[in-house]
Amino acid sequence: MSEENQQLEGGAYEIIRARLDKQAIELRQRLESLNTERKDIFGAVEASLISTERVTTEHNCVPRDLIAIGGNKFIFGYNIQFGLKATTDIKDVFGAYQYDPEKHTFEKLDVTEVLASRDFLEDFSYMYKYYKEAVFVKMMMIGPSLYMAVRTGKSYTDIKTFKWLIKDDGELEYVGNRFDHEYVYPNQHEFSWKRCNRDMHRGGEHPHISIEDRVFVETVGGDLTIKIEDNTEDGQGIYREEVEDKDQNLDDSEVYYASVGPLIMMKIRPYREENFRYFVYNEKNHSVNRIDSIGNSCVLLPEDHGIIFANGYYLLSGELKIFEHGLLDMRFERRVSSANGEDTLYAFYNRTSGDYVLLSYNLIEQTVETPVVCNGYSIFDNGELLYFKTEDSAQKHHTIQIWQTPILSEDAIAAQQKNDTSYLYKIGNADIVTVMADCRELLTLLGKDDTYGGLYIDLMKKSSDILDGCFWIKREETKNLGEPLELVNTAAQSAIDEFDKVKRLRQASKDRLAEITQQAERILRDSEHSPPDDIMGFVKQLAGMRNIRGEVIGLRELRYMDVEAVEGLEERIVSATESVSNKTVAFLLLPEALDPYRKKVDEQKAELGSKTKVTEINELDELLDTSGEELEMLIDIVSNLKIEDSTQTTAIIDSISSIYSTLNGVKTELKNKRRDLAKSEGTAQFGSQMKLLSQAVVNYLDLCDTTEKAEGYLTKVMVQIEELEGKFSEFDEYVEELTAKREEVYNAFESRKQQLLEKRNKRSNTLIKAAERILSGIKNRVANFEEINEVNGYFAGDLMIEKVRDVIDELKELGDSVKSDDIQTRLKTTREDAVRALKDKKELYVDGENIIQFGKNKFNVNTQELQISIIPNLGEMSFHLSGTDYFEPITDERFLATRDVWDQEIISENNVIYRSEYLVYQMLRSGDLQSTAPTLEAIQAFIQPRYEEAYTKGVHDVDALKMLEAILPIDEGIGL
Repeated sequence: MSEENQQLEGGAYEIIRARLDKQAIELRQRLESLNTERKDIFGAVEASLISTERVTTEHNCVPRDLIAIGGNKFIFGYNIQFGLKATTDIKDVFGAYQYDPEKHTFEKLDVTEVLASRDFLEDFSYMYKYYKEAVFVKMMMIGPSLYMAVRTGKSYTDIKTFKWLIKDDGELEYVGNRFDHEYVYPNQHEFSWKRCNRDMHRGGEHPHISIEDRVFVETVGGDLTIKIEDNTEDGQGIYREEVEDKDQNLDDSEVYYASVGPLIMMKIRPYREENFRYFVYNEKNHSVNRIDSIGNSCVLLPEDHGIIFANGYYLLSGELKIFEHGLLDMRFERRVSSANGEDTLYAFYNRTSGDYVLLSYNLIEQTVETPVVCNGYSIFDNGELLYFKTEDSAQKHHTIQIWQTPILSEDAIAAQQKNDTSYLYKIGNADIVTVMADCRELLTLLGKDDTYGGLYIDLMKKSSDILDGCFWIKREETKNLGEPLELVNTAAQSAIDEFDKVKRLRQASKDRLAEITQQAERILRDSEHSPPDDIMGFVKQLAGMRNIRGEVIGLRELRYMDVEAVEGLEERIVSATESVSNKTVAFLLLPEALDPYRKKVDEQKAELGSKTKVTEINELDELLDTSGEELEMLIDIVSNLKIEDSTQTTAIIDSISSIYSTLNGVKTELKNKRRDLAKSEGTAQFGSQMKLLSQAVVNYLDLCDTTEKAEGYLTKVMVQIEELEGKFSEFDEYVEELTAKREEVYNAFESRKQQLLEKRNKRSNTLIKAAERILSGIKNRVANFEEINEVNGYFAGDLMIEKVRDVIDELKELGDSVKSDDIQTRLKTTREDAVRALKDKKELYVDGENIIQFGKNKFNVNTQELQISIIPNLGEMSFHLSGTDYFEPITDERFLATRDVWDQEIISENNVIYRSEYLVYQMLRSGDLQSTAPTLEAIQAFIQPRYEEAYTKGVHDVDALKMLEAILPIDEGIGL
């Protein structure tokens, strides 16, 4: 399937998962190819049986232990049968042998020469002389020292030891027998147990102990429960087992814990129980496993892979392997690692029975081979393992198996290497093994389901660590492991965000399934344990089942839904529905079965006459609809069931139909009454709604101060009118009135909008004219500047410039952006023209402002604006062009007829009449001048209203204005 088709079917997350699976296959293939070449170069040793040989002792004995001491020699320890000899000799307990690794045979050596020490002989004789129950139990290598342990009492703790120092050549040097305190096993747990205290308790209905807020445990309520949610309201968890004392409190139990990465080991002893219980919780996959073996001993695997114990191992990725060898109370003795770090042998020992369990862990494969159970073992530098099992009876001949293991020393590994010129050889086997182990761990993660906690974060981090920590990872000689690793890293980064979405969808589907399941369980429980007393009860159950089945069917449409759970739930609902349907039919065969519906319909019919409001009618209508649906359901049930007697089916349906007929009649009466009530109620309601609408229109018109608000309020009112039309659609007269109202409202708002538009345009024109006048003044002002700095300073802070900018802002507020941009452009152009003119002036003019020099000649420049005017010239009135010598006499006869007033400057005064006399004349005409002389205030009072009237009424007659201005400034000392 192509990625496009996958995306259509599954989505982005599924595409990313497919890419990761593809790269996992590619990485595994390259890893296997690299491993094959690595084995060819560095050699590969597989665990295999080499031979089975025998060693012979002088007397019948029970073998107890053996240990290699260097030079392919080993010491064999055993116990002879009591009663055979009166005294015990060294040869009765120890034997020395030389192992031939080529022939795989044993040659017996003189043990007294191997253990040649007078002090040892004396100590040995003394011990076996004075400790009658002395038996040899074990040899242990601790550092460079060899300890021979002899049990002197009945308990395995009653130990006496002989200490030897192993020299470099393999020879033994006796140290003494006073080192019992040094004969100890290593730490049985490579982590520390911490005891939970009262601060970790969380109270509630179901109290528990919080372990680092990661896992929660309790032993109350009759069981030991482990939870992953800090929820004390619910006693449910992911693991549960019974306890002996069911009445214990939270603080009665002993709880210890230890954390190793995502693993949390728990050591729990419930109240009044003798033994602890041991659990391992994995935070990644939220699983709990009870592993009591870790109570005796538990150590860590290399490279933080997990933990190992006497009967199995547990990886951080969640893999658990248990070996059923049946041995208990095993103690960790030691680990032996191969020089290349690939394999590690773990030895566990039972101090009572003398049994060993040997577990070999491979770092690359991350597995443990089948454990070796024996009573003594020894491993040589070439990886050959010798071990034996104690026979049931004392014998002289003892079988020893020889196995080849991958636990090799550095010299043994170097001897196997074939090619010392390849690139892999230059890297080194140990580094390659480490990276291959990391890649194998990455492959394990790639094989995990996405329910594994932090899967994609771990994938991203692990792939990044491998890529960053290995310089040769992208080389072709190493199969370019970096290529699939980079693709895994990229896909993991993409999956993090996508997986968050998927988790939300899954959780939503899970929650929805739980919700529907809860509802379904309640309905199924009622149908099974609460049989109805009447037909309405049956109908209610059937309706509930029909509805819940629809909900269940709808669950299939949700993504990441548990389809199997949905199908199982639907099957249960179908089965329950069939059962209830059969019971319903059986009940319907009773003559009185439908009486509740007959009574119900009759009651509803009687109630109809007492209803006086539409709302009451609507409530009754809903009840009638419900009854109708229930009757339809009954008909469907009866019709779909196989009833042998067809007359019974007919009788049931006829009974239901008769009730249905009565119900339909009630519905018809209800509709007629609703129409009558609605009409009477609607008249008053419509009138109040219309009043409210009219008041709203008046209010909105008053609020409209912009055309935009007018449009918005108009839309709002129109929506109200449409709602009223829908509400009173059954009444034609109301619809007509609303249509007229719509037209009226529309015209009112359009008129208001037109007024606002005219007002805004008028204001805009006034502002533009003001701006034009100011710009004209600015242009004249800047023409007189001598320096560019003066121009810049003027435009930066002059009040007139600010006034123009205020005009621009006001035009923008009015919505006239085109005109505001035009004014702004003209202001900018004025400044640029002034600067340009000033620069030209400085470059062109010399010896003054208006002198241009061309060569040696200088010319005056006329800067006066060309304007035409009428001025006297040679006793005649002529047209004159300013700045030039152009004069043209006026010959128009009509103009020449006004020669008498050419020298009269104002209308109120000429050569004959003075303007004060003209003022007296005006006052006499108006009747304001009395016989007494007027005061200055009276004259001003007479003139002022006429002057204001001229301006307010828009008088633009220049002569009239000049007349008024001429007669106003009258000195107080002037008489009439």
